[in-house]
Amino acid sequence: MVINWPTDAIILHIPHASTVLPSEVEFLLGQEELAYEVDAMTDHHTDRLFDLPGAHRCVFPVSRLVVDPERFIEDPMESVGMGVVYMRTAEGDALRDISDLDRSALIETYYHPHHNKLTCMVDSCLEQHDQCLIIDCHSFPARPLPYESDKNRPDICIGTDTYHTSTVLKNHLSTTFKAHGYDVAIDSPFSGTIVPLKHYHKDQRVESVMIEVNRSLYASPSGFKRVQSDLTHAILQAATIRKNHISGE
Repeated sequence: MVINWPTDAIILHIPHASTVLPSEVEFLLGQEELAYEVDAMTDHHTDRLFDLPGAHRCVFPVSRLVVDPERFIEDPMESVGMGVVYMRTAEGDALRDISDLDRSALIETYYHPHHNKLTCMVDSCLEQHDQCLIIDCHSFPARPLPYESDKNRPDICIGTDTYHTSTVLKNHLSTTFKAHGYDVAIDSPFSGTIVPLKHYHKDQRVESVMIEVNRSLYASPSGFKRVQSDLTHAILQAATIRKNHISGE
């Protein structure tokens, strides 16, 4: 008997789709330069591309230029000025000049509420279903940005965590995307996936996988519909396979 993974035990985490810049957040760039940076750093339309009826959605409401919810508070990307609060642009130019107090205020206002929301969603899924699957939804430009060390450009990148991404889930997603004709890479050019710190490397009932889509694939209306449909199919099928693996079916 095939046991379907309940879609309300799936969370679509969409951190980089917004272009909103609150008026109180200041930058050093002129209007045109800032618009260019927002465009370059936004995972455009991922809030529509990843569409799974019944799934929970945790969408970051402002641009990642305000704070990046995918970073740790103390993140290795600080070395290039792109930690939780970006200080540099993708080209390496100065983006903002703020005090530690202002940095903390941005984190308290935007970062922590988003992570609290995600944590509550995971807790609710665990309470109701004793399981939770997070799909970390991203896209990437066809050409690497200057700060990116890995220049690989597949159609689909699957990001994993050694504790929270099962081999069954990873392999089935990869196989399904390849069957749809996509070139797939694992943890290249991007690696990892989001898990709330409350559960991080503590609770294997929480599964998480990142799916990064090359933006060139959905630039046209027909491409968008194809990718959207293939994403839904791949996620549902992989979740069902994982559920049946856990259940021993």
